[in-house]
Amino acid sequence: MNHIFRLAAAIAAPLLLSGCFLLPGKFDASLKILDGERYAFSYIGQVQMAAPDSKPERPENIAFDPALLTCRDVVDKNSGQITDTSHLYRDEYDSYAVDSSFDSDRGYDVVERSCSEEEITAQQKKYEAEQARKQEEYEQERAIAGAVFGGPVPGDEKSMRAFAETLSKYKGWKKVEYAGGNIFNVEYSETGTIGSYFSFPVLPDAQMQYPFFQLARRANGDVELFAPGVAAKSSFFNMMMLEDKSAKAPELAEIDGTFTLETNGTVVTNNSADGFTEKGDRKIMTWKIGKNVGGQQDAPRAMIRF
Repeated sequence: MNHIFRLAAAIAAPLLLSGCFLLPGKFDASLKILDGERYAFSYIGQVQMAAPDSKPERPENIAFDPALLTCRDVVDKNSGQITDTSHLYRDEYDSYAVDSSFDSDRGYDVVERSCSEEEITAQQKKYEAEQARKQEEYEQERAIAGAVFGGPVPGDEKSMRAFAETLSKYKGWKKVEYAGGNIFNVEYSETGTIGSYFSFPVLPDAQMQYPFFQLARRANGDVELFAPGVAAKSSFFNMMMLEDKSAKAPELAEIDGTFTLETNGTVVTNNSADGFTEKGDRKIMTWKIGKNVGGQQDAPRAMIRF
């Protein structure tokens, strides 16, 4: 089993760097597979961008203030010699902080004094270099998160709204509204020929795709349905959380949905709770997904033969 986790970790490296995943929330989806060639798909509900609780935070843009710099000498009690120099800026960690449990036994005194111009200049350069490093790190984290999804950065309302506007320009996306947090309310519908592969959703310009539903054609012509991103129990995201026990899972809306598959082909296999019902030449399968609705936790699977 460990080799599976290692493989998953390698595949998910870009996702793990940003801590970002794409998941459904509440939804109602349907798919028709007809005559072995045609499909009609619709999805109405929520799409959520799962992000870690600690999203990238823009560093403070505060100029260096010499008045907040403290300079001290460490003086040996016996010799009176200065053995070290200490500089503190704002709330930096003080390695010479007084500890009542052993302070009286220390062999030195910490003597505060005025800072020289040279010290002020040196500490200002150090501070500005650290601020530049934090800003660069922040920009890199934002770039990684944005690249994963093709633009939006979870937690950044401006980029999320811009993404909703951009996505609504693409075929099939009838409605894309940013609902706050990391959630979008969407309406998607598309019809077409199956060819060899179909996937939803597809995010333009995203480095990683995390499909909720997929159709793939086998060499013998059978059409197979997968739903890797729909059920938490079998989701790739959940696998990675189990492997990395130190990871703090982001707060997510519960996956709570209904998926209906309709076909005029032969149902070779399916894992819906009640199998399929027939209406004329059509077979209809329904999955309730999500623990809050008493639904199954396994991702929908089916194979259709024509």
